[in-house]
Amino acid sequence: MEINEYIEVGAFNSKSIGLYLTDRDAPTPTEKVITESLDYMDGVLDFSNITGERFYDMRTHTFTFWAGNMDYPARKALEDKAKQQLMSGFETKLYDTHDAGVYWVGKCASVRVTDNSQARSLTIVAVFTLHPYAIKDNTDSRYPPDNWDTFDFFNDFLQPFTFQVNDSLKVKLMNIGETQIVPQIITSGNITITNSDAQKFIFTPNKETDYLFSLARGMNELTITGSATVRFVLKTEVML
Repeated sequence: MEINEYIEVGAFNSKSIGLYLTDRDAPTPTEKVITESLDYMDGVLDFSNITGERFYDMRTHTFTFWAGNMDYPARKALEDKAKQQLMSGFETKLYDTHDAGVYWVGKCASVRVTDNSQARSLTIVAVFTLHPYAIKDNTDSRYPPDNWDTFDFFNDFLQPFTFQVNDSLKVKLMNIGETQIVPQIITSGNITITNSDAQKFIFTPNKETDYLFSLARGMNELTITGSATVRFVLKTEVML
């Protein structure tokens, strides 16, 4: 039976080592709640979204894998390989076929293995501690897409990310994520970007990031002045 669902993190690829992904538990993260209860007042004051955004703790994803029809030496070798690959390294990207077009960031917190000698099978449960949002990275995106089969019509937004600027150009960029983001600006020449609040930010081929320049949730209207080819690289945070 072909393996269709799998995860890839670091050197570990569950499909390539013959593990079937049989169960996935991926609850949403717990919100960081800041409240204050005052005397002579019903309920509480909730300061959690005082900045206009919601904040969350790390989240836990649990994956259960299974492999069968194996003798003991093969099961033991597979167990050792999975543990070594999953528990090595630090925080890295986790790709899950269930969440196409995005990746998670985190590390494997624990691996639990059950060896069934009678059934000649192995069950591996891997628990990951991940950052609360999935990341949608448009670094390799094309406009229009090269392959429409991989475009997410439900959660994505079709838009160009590369612009040819000669003197001045007004552009619109949609941030489809849950939070404001700081984009990477790859430019062939010196440019100035003005946002809707008339704030100006200078970018050069050697300066691709300004942490004071961010894209708010939703549509952002910008004016680019200069002469250059400009590409916006967005790493959008998505709640899944």
